[in-house]
Amino acid sequence: MKKTEAYRYDDGLFHVTEIFDSIDGEGKRTGLMAIFVRLAGCNLRCSYCDTAYSLSLTDTAEALTEEELLSRIHAFPWKKITLTGGEPMLHPVRHLCEVLGKEGYEVNIETNGAVALFQERPQGTFYTMDFKCGGSGMKERMLEENFRILGKEDVLKFVVSSQADMDEMKAIIAAHFHKGEDPAFYVSPVWGRIAPADLVEYVRRERLSDVRVQVQLHKIIWDPERRGV
Repeated sequence: MKKTEAYRYDDGLFHVTEIFDSIDGEGKRTGLMAIFVRLAGCNLRCSYCDTAYSLSLTDTAEALTEEELLSRIHAFPWKKITLTGGEPMLHPVRHLCEVLGKEGYEVNIETNGAVALFQERPQGTFYTMDFKCGGSGMKERMLEENFRILGKEDVLKFVVSSQADMDEMKAIIAAHFHKGEDPAFYVSPVWGRIAPADLVEYVRRERLSDVRVQVQLHKIIWDPERRGV
């Protein structure tokens, strides 16, 4: 698949791995019903990726026009949408988000921190952006200029697997966020590599009063390997 210099796929289509509705398993909408659109293709290869089936544009991904994708979305009763991946920002999501915003949807773009965010976001859109710490193997790909675009309606998420990752989280927050309009900070454990209790103890010990510890709720309710939940 041909890409632009910004790593965005340029065929004008949405390459969709799956569309389903379920509760949001993490972030500021945890526990609320939403429509999930998982888009295929990613510019990163994190060591702990739990959606490897959506990393590449393979024959299993369905290529849809914007109109076809909107039709699928309209079949659900919910007004909250999570665009995830893969990496959704590689797809032509801006106009899609503009359309959905005008229709009264709230759109959460889950993005990996290695693609430039929109300087001016569409109505009704917020970001849940990862910062990939050293344990991911992708830290050098992070775009720190994205930090200044994040606002109080957004989430900056750290997925950590070690003490070093937690220290990096603390350093990033201290170095880049003191503007009064900061995003919400969330930290979650790499599944099976670090205990959630260790995160709680770290946040307590380091007095990180603005950091929310979370776990992936969908992996507790259902089998961790189950898709479409």
